[in-house]
Amino acid sequence: MKTIFNIFQHKNPQSKKSLEEKEKPKVLIDYREKNSLVIAELISLGLEPDFQALKVGDYIVQGIVVERKTVSDFISSMINRRLLSQLEELQQFEDKLLIVEGIDERELYTDSQSLDLSLKKAGMHPNSIRGFLLSILLRHKVPIIFTKNYEDTAKFISVMAKRKSKDKEILL
Repeated sequence: MKTIFNIFQHKNPQSKKSLEEKEKPKVLIDYREKNSLVIAELISLGLEPDFQALKVGDYIVQGIVVERKTVSDFISSMINRRLLSQLEELQQFEDKLLIVEGIDERELYTDSQSLDLSLKKAGMHPNSIRGFLLSILLRHKVPIIFTKNYEDTAKFISVMAKRKSKDKEILL
């Protein structure tokens, strides 16, 4: 009896795994992120969280190290200089990314008449934030993604996980 192959089928006909049997993409997540709403969203998007004590970053997605900051955490990390050391630690990885989350919920910088109280206390001008963003991109060579909220952050991580998985399959 002859075997008939579906030439319109995208997956390899010799592959034994069906779509249902495929493993979920794994995301390594720093255990300190457990209370983040991003985690539940990642699970709902079909990713498998693996909590570990990460020395660098908050997430590792297919070899990409992701440092996630909410807008308020970004500003306070900038003021207390913690972000500088985190950016230096990211340099040990070829693929790295900074996500600044919550642009819809809080302004990253405002005009000088209505400066945020924490920025006023630190004597920080909005141009200081702009300059720091440029430094992250140009000096530290870390790409930045601005997300609206935790759902948007999770969607970016999901796309990265699924995209990198597809890229690996193409190479094999």
